[in-house]
Amino acid sequence: MMKFLTKSARLILLLFSGIILSAGLSETLQRKLYDRGFIPDQYRFGDLYNITNLSRFKELNWQLADDLLESDKPVNRSKSTDLFTIGDSFTTMDTSFYAGRRNYHIWLGTKVDTVTLDPSVRSIVVIELIERTIQERLRSDYARLYIDRGFQVRGKSKRTVKEHAGLAGSFWENNLNREINQRLEFILFNSSLALKAKEIKANLMLSWFGRTHPGSIISRNGGSLFYEIEASPHSPLSPYQQLSDADIDSVVIHMNRIRSHYLHAGFSEVYFCFIPNKVTVCEPDRLPHNHQITRISRNPRLKAPLLNIHDYLLPHPEWFHKSDGHWNVHGKRLWLKRVNGMLIDQNRSWQLSQK
Repeated sequence: MMKFLTKSARLILLLFSGIILSAGLSETLQRKLYDRGFIPDQYRFGDLYNITNLSRFKELNWQLADDLLESDKPVNRSKSTDLFTIGDSFTTMDTSFYAGRRNYHIWLGTKVDTVTLDPSVRSIVVIELIERTIQERLRSDYARLYIDRGFQVRGKSKRTVKEHAGLAGSFWENNLNREINQRLEFILFNSSLALKAKEIKANLMLSWFGRTHPGSIISRNGGSLFYEIEASPHSPLSPYQQLSDADIDSVVIHMNRIRSHYLHAGFSEVYFCFIPNKVTVCEPDRLPHNHQITRISRNPRLKAPLLNIHDYLLPHPEWFHKSDGHWNVHGKRLWLKRVNGMLIDQNRSWQLSQK
């Protein structure tokens, strides 16, 4: 009997270990286990809390502070305008929240979307960038990110990026890569009990040695948590790096080229929208700022129109999550208000032109 129990325990342990290892090797399996509630959401308290495990930045009401409501969907929609958005993790909301006649979205770098333009309506592209990525994405990488991997017009654009085939979405798609250790850590050490132990260690390191995780920085008043990459003066992506007029000119030239590409492909207009870093909003006097967004908007060479969110967001540090680098539901509503307001204005202009 004892032998049987020992063998059974070994088989159960082996099966459990195999499942854990498989989930670590396969992002697809990990997502399926997460969707069925077997694995806790690693970001359920925010990405910056996930980095630091500091209990005072643990946002317990995450969904309440982050989720849009049905009432946030537009009552009126533009009958004359189709919307095409390209953005990052700040613009993950469902396209039904936009007021276009039809709405399309590309999460930057994840796919290439081929579309058919309707010549009877206006087709508007809106490109969103966070402040820390402007010099990175609108310099040498601009064509690869926003043209090659942007919207392709059926019959006009020539797709230059090969799509994943055969193994795309398969079990082994993301195995043997640098994310395996991270996924295994989240699977094994992301329970409430494990997080409590991590919090004790993180709080002791901060109170005794004034140290936190190297990927994060705490504001001087102790009330805000930032990504190190955006708040450290030593980071090339921080708003404290000096930018020459030539640096700004280069970004503007590439914005104009992106706009020209889409206009020639048949789109009616291309708008850009720059979201300031959390540190720019929550600790504006931290260090001398390069004012990149303002300098781009005032550049005389700029032809692409801007959707201004920067000025509306600066007075509202509470519109960012306490435990995350992203904005909360109030920031999302500001984005929707600005985008949908532009669509309604486009619709009014179209109606006037038909009279």
